[in-house]
Amino acid sequence: MLKRAEKNCAAYRNVQFRQANILSLEFPDSSFDKVVAGNVIHLLDEPMKALNELNRVCRPGGMLIIPTYMNKDRKGETGGFVSVIGKAGADFKRQFTVESYQQFFLDAGYTDVKISLAEGRIPCAVAVMRRLDV
Repeated sequence: MLKRAEKNCAAYRNVQFRQANILSLEFPDSSFDKVVAGNVIHLLDEPMKALNELNRVCRPGGMLIIPTYMNKDRKGETGGFVSVIGKAGADFKRQFTVESYQQFFLDAGYTDVKISLAEGRIPCAVAVMRRLDV
């Protein structure tokens, strides 16, 4: 996945891709203008800890961009996609609806979160917010 991303962004000199531990990033505070954590937050035992770490490495005024899969069922019940992916080894710790995803960020103190939903067989929501001042 990283090799494909690097290839797709080869024309951009200011873009880097690295494999890292989202719970303990090896970057100084305020290192990045934008921080993207794609389709991972629903897999974590400690998503708030990861969110705090993403916020830490984002510069003041910077943006956090966090897309994740949505549960098609508004009741929060397991969808077919989650079952299939689970059998392939992905362990969903959370199954967000748009509403519960919004609440996750509100609970973390982000009041300016904008969530865009991409409907489809596998719906995905992208949360975009400014870095939380700490």
